[in-house]
Amino acid sequence: MLKKYFLCALFFLSFSVVSAEIPNPAFGEKKHQLSLHFGNGIRSGLNFEELYLGAISYGQANRFFMLPGRINLEFMTHRGMGRFAEYNQYAIMGFSQDLIVPAFIWAEPKAISRLYLGINLGIYIQSEMTQRISSRFAFGQRAFLGYRINDKFAVELYGRHFSNGDLTEKNSGQDFLGFSVFWNFSSKGI
Repeated sequence: MLKKYFLCALFFLSFSVVSAEIPNPAFGEKKHQLSLHFGNGIRSGLNFEELYLGAISYGQANRFFMLPGRINLEFMTHRGMGRFAEYNQYAIMGFSQDLIVPAFIWAEPKAISRLYLGINLGIYIQSEMTQRISSRFAFGQRAFLGYRINDKFAVELYGRHFSNGDLTEKNSGQDFLGFSVFWNFSSKGI
């Protein structure tokens, strides 16, 4: 299911015309972000599991192939209840790159859309090997829809997938649906 979200986001990105003059819609005029992420594990469609994701990350606004972007340092954990405890990841650390596209391009070149969508690709080191991802190295992809409430705060809904890219025989991966809350700030005058 997350592959469909990823392909849909890629489709929208491929038909969006974004000028280098357009500010990053996730940041507004700010350059840094701290964020909290919460997710619920899913399998085979929208079958929710008792597996939960919690994360904190630091992001910086950047450009990636002239598109607005965000580079992230992420710290996560997956915690399962009952039979899903076998998929616990006590500590996950990684780096990722987001591509962010404004949902609307206004006639005025420097106008900033508050609504945006994006895709993400990251590399991660995990504390545990599980039946779903039997290596400590993993890749992660995320497709998201975000809204910058004001210059200081933004929220996002996301679909996220982790796997080891078939580096080992066991690699069914792990999917999450969730939401994130962002605090935007500048390096001076926080």
